[in-house]
Amino acid sequence: MFDLSKFNTFGLQVHAKDGIIIESEADLRKVHTDRSITLGHGSDVLFTDDYNGTVLINQIKSLSIELKDGKYIVRAGAGLVLDELISYLVNKGIYGLENLSLVPGTVGAAPIQNVGAYGVEVGDLISEVVVYDLQRHITESFPKLKCDFGYRTSYFKQHKERKLFITKVVFELSSEFSPKLQYKGLAEEEFKTALDLRNRIIELRNKKLPDPKLVGNAGSFFKNPVVSFETAHRIRAQYPDLPMYPAIEGDCKLAAGWLIEKSGCKGITHGCVGTWESQALVIVNRGGAKPHEIVALAKYIMTEVYNRFEVKLEPEVRTFDANGEVSWDNL
Repeated sequence: MFDLSKFNTFGLQVHAKDGIIIESEADLRKVHTDRSITLGHGSDVLFTDDYNGTVLINQIKSLSIELKDGKYIVRAGAGLVLDELISYLVNKGIYGLENLSLVPGTVGAAPIQNVGAYGVEVGDLISEVVVYDLQRHITESFPKLKCDFGYRTSYFKQHKERKLFITKVVFELSSEFSPKLQYKGLAEEEFKTALDLRNRIIELRNKKLPDPKLVGNAGSFFKNPVVSFETAHRIRAQYPDLPMYPAIEGDCKLAAGWLIEKSGCKGITHGCVGTWESQALVIVNRGGAKPHEIVALAKYIMTEVYNRFEVKLEPEVRTFDANGEVSWDNL
């Protein structure tokens, strides 16, 4: 059995049948299994059981940078830690990713969820994703449009039937610092350098979010729900302080953390799990948690929010049982 406790940031004591460290594409050519999943740090996953298959641990850490037509083309190995890459680029005068500072996980995990923070989504800055097809054993390139980036989703998340191992992510970044400051907490300030902006974002995140190295968690557990204009204004009529933001086709995006807090679920504890005292959107392992406790608490929160607001929350974390990735509705 392969110990997965170090490869899921919830810190759950779960195992896989087997595990392989992948450091290059050559390692992938040797992989022949019908049942495998790919992990970096496991910062966006929840294992509900031991996995009866092989886990591929992405440790591809190549990096090349090219200045072309005034843009920096950054080809980053998927096993690199995203925040460490951002720190390196900012110090080199290569800009665009600063708002994603301290987002946990690897470069390869970022496009799957199209991770975002403080008004920036990683898909905005990706020009290409390179994958290795474990079924056909070929390398394939996905240009930006083919990646189908959306809110916390992508082609790679939507097509789970394809066994695609992300080996490299290509970013198109700038040599000029042009800060994105639309998000609350940033708009009121001025930043002379990208490092100043990065440090401020790290400060904000540390105030609200627990360090996975100290408290087991997978970051934001739920997506911010997108609802109709009518639903949003129905809620705001009763709760004037409701945070709401424009979404596509006239819909509105609501703050899941606010909904959870108003439903009485901020800082609660059920068994060995709970929600974080400073950010209700985060479910934490308070010590010795079992997978079923996290599932039960998440379902409780979803029920409480729906009963209060008639809004359905959708988990952001990817969920795996003994046979592989499973939809939340099937748990």
